[in-house]
Amino acid sequence: MILHDFLPSGNGYKIRLTCAHLGLSYELKEYDITKGETRTEAFLALNPNGKIPFLQLDSGHSLSESNAIILYLAETYHSDLLPSDPLQKAEVYKWLFWEQYSHEPNIAAVRFWLTHNAMTKLKESMLPERIAQGNAALKLMDEQLAKHTFLAGDQLTLADICLFAYTHVAEEGGAYQLSHYPNIQRWIESIQKQEWFIPISQR
Repeated sequence: MILHDFLPSGNGYKIRLTCAHLGLSYELKEYDITKGETRTEAFLALNPNGKIPFLQLDSGHSLSESNAIILYLAETYHSDLLPSDPLQKAEVYKWLFWEQYSHEPNIAAVRFWLTHNAMTKLKESMLPERIAQGNAALKLMDEQLAKHTFLAGDQLTLADICLFAYTHVAEEGGAYQLSHYPNIQRWIESIQKQEWFIPISQR
């Protein structure tokens, strides 16, 4: 497998964490999205949507969209990251879908704007509402983690890998304070203690 990625990306990190959990090896090809390296003719020939991450399989097929990729890996390798019970599986799906709609646009986008000199007047006007929505997302997670060890219950699943990726770096840029969310802090520490854990900066 070949993973096309940008190391600071939480979306790519989800895939690297999933591979680490599953013990899967892959070749990593890095691109600097701040320099337009995913908009070149050569890259677009590989992935027409011009985004990372995307995964080239040994079969020749390619997959894009981080949550689709981690679902494919968990299902293909019969991982306990994705429960077999339909209701429990739906609970995991719920968090993956919620992450893309309510979490990533506020936590990840704000982090990128503030740490990659990507602020514009339009984004400045959007920032207070994005931060408010991001804190609402963190509050919801914290409340769920007050009731359960992990997001979809008491077993670590793809829901945790998916949401850990951007949550654990939410403070970068200064918009969020994870100290306000003690259950999230406990959850982050528990994932970091897993024997398969790798940091976001690791290839």
